[in-house]
Amino acid sequence: MTLEEARRQIPPGRYRHFKGNEYEVLDIARHSETEEPMVVYRALYGGHGLWVRPAEMWLEKVERDGTVFRRFTRVSPKGRYVAFDVETPNSRNDRMSAIGVTVIEDGEIAEEFYSLVNPETRFDPFNIELTGITPAAVETEPTFPEVWAKLEPMFSGGVLVAHNATFDLGVLAKCLRAYDIPWQTRVKYACTVRMSREVHPETENHRLNTMCECLGIELDHHHAGSDSHACGEILRRYLDEGIEIDRFIRTYDLQTGRTLR
Repeated sequence: MTLEEARRQIPPGRYRHFKGNEYEVLDIARHSETEEPMVVYRALYGGHGLWVRPAEMWLEKVERDGTVFRRFTRVSPKGRYVAFDVETPNSRNDRMSAIGVTVIEDGEIAEEFYSLVNPETRFDPFNIELTGITPAAVETEPTFPEVWAKLEPMFSGGVLVAHNATFDLGVLAKCLRAYDIPWQTRVKYACTVRMSREVHPETENHRLNTMCECLGIELDHHHAGSDSHACGEILRRYLDEGIEIDRFIRTYDLQTGRTLR
């Protein structure tokens, strides 16, 4: 393992030993003789001074009472993430027929929301077959502006997250423009597809159903509530495993429908 690889896999921050003690990783340094990467850390409670441990040992998994644990697990960084998923009525993808939202706060699910949406437009047979949502099913459901009145407070604080995020963000941007609803012009977002490609490069693909099967997450695919919940669970797993979330956060321009960086 190189020093760069160790620094990528063990970023600075709080970690919990599988026996319960917590530590703070301060740096990854190269051993003066062997040149192997070493974790420089300190105990958060009841300890004094700095300790060092080989990075490969830090990343080891151990078995206890028949259960396999990571020796050290990164404590999820505090933050607020709004995982969401939309379903659309036709190939134009400029209206919603359903939306699901799962809010993650400090690594835990804090709130969930689901609603059918009357898109006030036509349905394509393909979309009906894919989602099971028909024109009759949404005839008496709220329109996007009515749903947005409930969503806006949820969406206005935190990083937006979706699986193949630019699709869901694109639909959101088009709905806001179609109904002339003023909101933020730019939002911070992260995509769990991009995370999955890095965390699980071995999988055949990184579609939502594939990743849920890989991670043992229940999924009723193309149901917006289930999809948003699954997206939130994937994010929680990656945070628990120590993913450096800041590397995946981008800025989306809702006016142009493009990622700025």
